[in-house]
Amino acid sequence: MATEFPRTEPAWPLRAYLVLIGMATRRETATYTQLNDKIDRGGARFLAHSLGHLMRWCKNNNLPGLTSLVVDNETGLPAEGLTTVEPDKFPAEQQKVFRYDWFSHLPPTIDELGKS
Repeated sequence: MATEFPRTEPAWPLRAYLVLIGMATRRETATYTQLNDKIDRGGARFLAHSLGHLMRWCKNNNLPGLTSLVVDNETGLPAEGLTTVEPDKFPAEQQKVFRYDWFSHLPPTIDELGKS
């Protein structure tokens, strides 16, 4: 029988990872609200912690900043909390994310994300 995702940290970053790699292959971005709706986090304001885990995991593994695909509704840019990419480099980082073959390796484990 299929096992449901736990509704705890750090399972939320893994849920976000799976949605974001799909978006990357389609060359899409999402607002914080749209991502929240896809992973059912309980509100866009709760995403910062989850995205922080994922942002650090990408950085620690020398991967493009996957979380750069999550953007503010008004500015169309990632929020100030995305510290692994300089603000003037967001479009270039998003292009790296779009070009990267995310399906060439296994996704992070919940345990790995919890340590990030």
